[in-house]
Amino acid sequence: MKESEDQNNSKVKDRQELDKEVSGIEKHNKSREEQKLLEDEHEGQQLLTEEKDTELINNLTEEIKLMQDKLLRAVAESENIRSRMNKKVEEARDYSIVGFAKDLLPVIDNFSRALSHVPENINNDTKIIIDGVSMIKDELISIFKKHGIESIEPKEGEGFDYNNHHAISQVVTDQYQEGTIVSTMQVGYKIKDRLIRPASVAVAKK
Repeated sequence: MKESEDQNNSKVKDRQELDKEVSGIEKHNKSREEQKLLEDEHEGQQLLTEEKDTELINNLTEEIKLMQDKLLRAVAESENIRSRMNKKVEEARDYSIVGFAKDLLPVIDNFSRALSHVPENINNDTKIIIDGVSMIKDELISIFKKHGIESIEPKEGEGFDYNNHHAISQVVTDQYQEGTIVSTMQVGYKIKDRLIRPASVAVAKK
C-alpha cells in the first residue's frame, strides 16, 4: 500500500517538474517572440525615420537650388543695373558740354566769317584786332578738342555723308562727280558718335 502511494507521489512530482519545464519553455518562446516583435518594430521605426530624413534632405536640396538660382539672377540683374548706370554716367560726362558747345557755335561762326573777309591792306591797329579775334577763335576750338568735340570740314570732291552733312544747295558742274561736295558753307561739329551740328554743303549735280 505504502509502495503504491510512493509511486503515485513520484508520478505527481514528475508531472509537476514536466509542467514546470513546459511552462519555462513557453515563457522562453514568448519572450523570444516579444523580443522579435520589439526588434521588428524598432527596425520599422528606423526605416520610417530614414525615409523622413531622405525626404527632408531632398526638400532642402531643392530649396538650396532655388535659392542659388534666385541669387544668380539677382547678381546678374545687379550687374546689368550697374552697367546701365555706368553707361549713363559716362554719357552724362561725355555729352554734358553739348548744350554749352551749341551756344558757342554762332560765336565761332561769326569769328570765321569776320576773318574770311579781312581786306589785304589794313593798318596796324586793325591787324592787332584781327589777330586778337583769330587767337580767341583758336582758343575756343582748342577747348572744343580738349572736351572731345571735333569739327566736320568736308573737302571739295568728298562724297556726301547723310550722317554728317546737310545739303543746302546743288551746283551744276562737270568738275566734280554728281553727289560729291562742291563747297562747305558752314563747318559742322560732333562729339564722339553724337552729332552737334551737320556741316552745311553744296553738292554737285550733272
